Amino acid sequence: MSFFENLKMAFGSIAANKMRSLLTMLGIIIGISAVITITTLGTTLRATVKGALDSLGSNLFYVYLSEKNADNYYDTVEIEVTPDDLIQLSMLEELVEKYPDEIRLADENSAGSGTLRNSENKDVSINIVGAYNGTLDYNGGKILAGRNLTMRDVTERKYTCIVSDIFVRQYFKKGEDPLGRVIIVNTEGGAALELSIVGVYKYNAMINGMGATSEEEMKTPVYVPNTIAQQLQGIYYDPGLWGTMLSFNIKYDSKTVQDHIQSFFDEKYASNKNYGIKISSAMDQLKMIDTVINVITIVVAVIAAISLLVGGVGVMNIMLVSVTERTREIGIRKALGAKKRAIKRQFVTEAIIICLIGGIIGILIGLLNGELVGLVANMLVKSDPTYEDLLGNISIQPSTGAIMISLIFSMLTGVFFGLYPASKAAKMNPIDALRYD
Repeated sequence: MSFFENLKMAFGSIAANKMRSLLTMLGIIIGISAVITITTLGTTLRATVKGALDSLGSNLFYVYLSEKNADNYYDTVEIEVTPDDLIQLSMLEELVEKYPDEIRLADENSAGSGTLRNSENKDVSINIVGAYNGTLDYNGGKILAGRNLTMRDVTERKYTCIVSDIFVRQYFKKGEDPLGRVIIVNTEGGAALELSIVGVYKYNAMINGMGATSEEEMKTPVYVPNTIAQQLQGIYYDPGLWGTMLSFNIKYDSKTVQDHIQSFFDEKYASNKNYGIKISSAMDQLKMIDTVINVITIVVAVIAAISLLVGGVGVMNIMLVSVTERTREIGIRKALGAKKRAIKRQFVTEAIIICLIGGIIGILIGLLNGELVGLVANMLVKSDPTYEDLLGNISIQPSTGAIMISLIFSMLTGVFFGLYPASKAAKMNPIDALRYD
């Protein structure tokens, strides 16, 4: 009997017992749909988290002082640190000058708070934050108008600042252009700080926190050059840093940029016997999160796949019933010269078709489940502008590998659980089979 004849007989048998076949497939359908749903959600979650971290600044390096024999950041510093050991601003300036298109300083320095009086005679509260040319990379902000702070603003101690879009709505009248305007901030220490606005950035409430029940009450950062912030703190010299954040241009390979930073500081600390510089990458954290999501997805998918064993046992049970019901048919075929392998192939093919159809239905249901979860997730995200800014539109991303594995696994289930009933049918004595009533 040819392969196509076996297929025809398998579909004929399934069609003749529709309800029984559907119930037989149920275990396979539930198992496969659960696996596809879980892997789809896992893949989507991984992509969503990556997108969110990218928007929060996954292009960041934390550069920190470390003993030369220390293995990681958490090792205890036992050798006394002198001011000469610390990272100097002049070093960072030199690093940025050496790789101006690759690297930006992304650290920040809180210098207290301040208030301003707007045109409606209302007080507007702000946080004064010392910043560099890459601080917005660290805080997930984006320039909406004007320009960002530059290293020249920092080194030349310019009284410039960038303000949030929320501050603009709080302080200026609707339609007023804030660029080039001078604002006077009354600081906590009583000083009046006169600043020229050079840029407006998009405030990321997800990172910085809302801190208020309404936009009118929100207290957003006004970023000033860090040297100005240090003046407000009474610091008129370079105190040195234990560590600092650097951001890099995503057009460049992160490993290459990291090598450039490491080689630069290795040269600077070559004569220092006790201390050197180590680098921790935000991409390392992303890889760690990605690994955790993968492990959880695989473990839960394996647990869900256990239901396939139940489905497989159901297939074996029904195939044994089918063999018993068709005993006379098997006897007639064997009496007419059908070989054992032909009988075995017939019933194995039927078991494979049942499992394969169940697998396809399970895959479709799993994909539908993923789309429904994605639809609900997008509705929840869009209900809060804060989450929408961070996560954007959640795109469901089915795992092609999981779909292919599910199809193959379905067929293997049919082979494994259909083999015993098929062997039983093939071993029947034709005389006993013909006498079966």
